Amino acid sequence: MGARPGAVVPARRLLAGGLALAVLAAVALSASGGGVSVASASSLEPCPKPPPAPRFDGEGVLVTATGVKKLLGKRGVRQKLLSPANSFTGRPTYPLGNASLGKKVSKVSLSGGLRLNSRRGSRIRISSMKLVVRKNSRPVVSAMVAGRRVRLFRIGGARARVNLGSGVLSLRGGSARLSASASKLIRRRLGLRGAERLSTGRQWGRISVYAARNNEIKEPEAEVPVEPPFLGRPNDSSDITSASVKWRVRESFIRYVAVGSGTSVAGGATADPPEAIGGATPLAYSFNFPFSDGWISPDQDQAAIHGTGKVGFRYCSNTINFTVADPEIELNGDSDSRLIFRVDGTDGTAFPDSRAVMVQLIPSRATSRTTEGNTTTYTDIPGYIPQAATGIFADFYPPFPGSADAPGAELSRFGSLTVSFTAG
Repeated sequence: MGARPGAVVPARRLLAGGLALAVLAAVALSASGGGVSVASASSLEPCPKPPPAPRFDGEGVLVTATGVKKLLGKRGVRQKLLSPANSFTGRPTYPLGNASLGKKVSKVSLSGGLRLNSRRGSRIRISSMKLVVRKNSRPVVSAMVAGRRVRLFRIGGARARVNLGSGVLSLRGGSARLSASASKLIRRRLGLRGAERLSTGRQWGRISVYAARNNEIKEPEAEVPVEPPFLGRPNDSSDITSASVKWRVRESFIRYVAVGSGTSVAGGATADPPEAIGGATPLAYSFNFPFSDGWISPDQDQAAIHGTGKVGFRYCSNTINFTVADPEIELNGDSDSRLIFRVDGTDGTAFPDSRAVMVQLIPSRATSRTTEGNTTTYTDIPGYIPQAATGIFADFYPPFPGSADAPGAELSRFGSLTVSFTAG
């Protein structure tokens, strides 16, 4: 991807691994978190160098069939993904662990797993799945099931394609059917009998696997962006004497980086207490920045609030490593309100310590706006990623279409801002 003014230049694998095949889909708002605590971020340290080539990127997707879901649900059996497997894209996704491609045999290992829990307390763990493709044979998937490596699935209805020249293995939409050994283990451990049995050959679901070799690891390059202009201060404006600034980051992004090192704070910025959302591990989603200075116009149609402090985001295995600091909130109508940060990035998020617009703010869509005396409070002003900021996230999120009611606007939503300020 080429650099452009106002955008962070991503490396080719910024959102690779667990999301390599999902760059055309929106990130879902439910997944298991990594459970890391917020740490101090006094400096931006480069991530450890990746392993030498060849290196494979990719993932596997295993979608449980509706019939199996109903069968398990009827018996009180629930499925839970085991990290780093996730459902960020709305589908159960297993990041690629490693791969080897050959003329006769190719193997792809997937990270994470699946746990089946029954309401009676019994459970079974399925992990370390490995796709094995042999010449002139149907693909199979083995896995650790209840502590034993067994053949888990026989794959039908799809052919695995292996291109040794380009280093790509692809299996699309295969029918994953239970083997005899896996069927027996699962039925016995979960107590499934009679008509409820998951018999040998039963289609568990559909599986797709993709692995691509990267022979070259290039250092990211970036151009110095054009910094946004400051909002002009009217001559008759009043100083803002105090303010509080709380930025809530998109929940799915927080959960995603939490699989790595997660978030960090420095320079006086603080994180709110961790929250448990949708059964995920408690994580901090909101960050507070100390007030520096600001002003408000006489008619209160314009205001600028400046803060200090720094928040970092780090997920080294997917080359995410950047900080945002010194927020500038500009309230100037729905079209021109924005949140600006000084962004500093390295590794796959190379950025030359420059001011950049992070999100566009829509003040009219705030949950509430109240004024008591000289104090005005906006609660949860929604933020959307403008075109100039999509590069910060490797163009993963679509740009804001210009209206919160436009189709696809929610896909570019990136959290909200709560700000309260007092004029002198």
